[in-house]
Amino acid sequence: MKTIQTFIFLLLTATLSACHDENDDYFAQNTIVINEGDGINISLIQATANITNINSRQTTSSTAFDGAELKIKLLRGIYQISIEGVVTYTDENNTQHDKSFRVISDYVDFSGKNKNVAFLDIIFLE
Repeated sequence: MKTIQTFIFLLLTATLSACHDENDDYFAQNTIVINEGDGINISLIQATANITNINSRQTTSSTAFDGAELKIKLLRGIYQISIEGVVTYTDENNTQHDKSFRVISDYVDFSGKNKNVAFLDIIFLE
């Protein structure tokens, strides 16, 4: 009787552990930081970031900027990033400006397990 109980216990343990989802190892929290130029303080970004996995060609889009940062959970890998929109910033004279901008990078390594950070330079279009 004890061997039957032990067998059932082991079978139940194996079944429950096989159902455990370990996909978290494939994803990582990433931060994209838009580098402010000298004397520039970014207060607001209204833009769309298109983040494309180079291997799968899957594109993820986000508009959830917090100041000059965008935090996003992605599948670990290598990405192309394209961001376009309007930025509100103050210059060294404390004058506020609104300008169109673009950020492009063909190779961003987000393959680490967590807290990957990419610093990308802003390109003003006007």
